[in-house]
Amino acid sequence: MINQKIINFANAIALYEGWAPLHHPLAKNGGPTIAYRNHNPGNLRFSIFQVGTRFNFSVFQNDSVGFFAMCYDIMYKAENKSKFIDADKDTLKDFIRVWSNTKGIALEKYVKFVCERTGLFSQMLVKDLLR
Repeated sequence: MINQKIINFANAIALYEGWAPLHHPLAKNGGPTIAYRNHNPGNLRFSIFQVGTRFNFSVFQNDSVGFFAMCYDIMYKAENKSKFIDADKDTLKDFIRVWSNTKGIALEKYVKFVCERTGLFSQMLVKDLLR
């Protein structure tokens, strides 16, 4: 079930991923970001809810569907239904590493950003997003 913990986690990821409109500080070159234009706050590369792809990222019908798809994807992984995440062993840091395909300092910044905004801990197990 999508709960408040998952919603908060998704919101923090969306912020870090740069889901930003025209002239927002996160927007590059003053234009809306690819995530924003694609209605894809999590920069998902595939979703059963997508209507297409652009620049190798999913495109959704609107922002609400894109945000729901992101929450659904997080929930799906927390329920241990993904081959990319072992929710019983992997931590939120592992989740973010897989989600963002980053490592090193960039990964540490991403994890710190998400944890500060959610009150969650980097070593929390992914399955605990469901509790």
